Amino acid sequence: MLKEWLSPFDMLGAEKLVVSKTGGTDHVFLQAIGLPGYQFIQDPLDYESRVHHSNLDTVDHMRGDDMRQAAVIMAGMLWQAANSDKELPRAILPTQPVPTDPFKVRDPAQ
Repeated sequence: MLKEWLSPFDMLGAEKLVVSKTGGTDHVFLQAIGLPGYQFIQDPLDYESRVHHSNLDTVDHMRGDDMRQAAVIMAGMLWQAANSDKELPRAILPTQPVPTDPFKVRDPAQ
């Protein structure tokens, strides 16, 4: 479903959908409690530098074309999600572990 929604944006360079865990952003905490959480990935640019998440990471580092591309794609994906009859894919809800007694032996005859 997400691949279908993303397909109109192929011409903007958004043709990849990753199913594996990416980690490291706010969507991880949504997924941890069973909510659908997604991450849009762009070119890393200064991600591995000393600039990222520092006092030097300011508006002047933003690229206009990248911001426009991201805004169009995210708005389009949100519009499609809001107008879809289908539910967004969700992970299995996390559950509490079942308490166990390590000294209790199960009788196989029962």
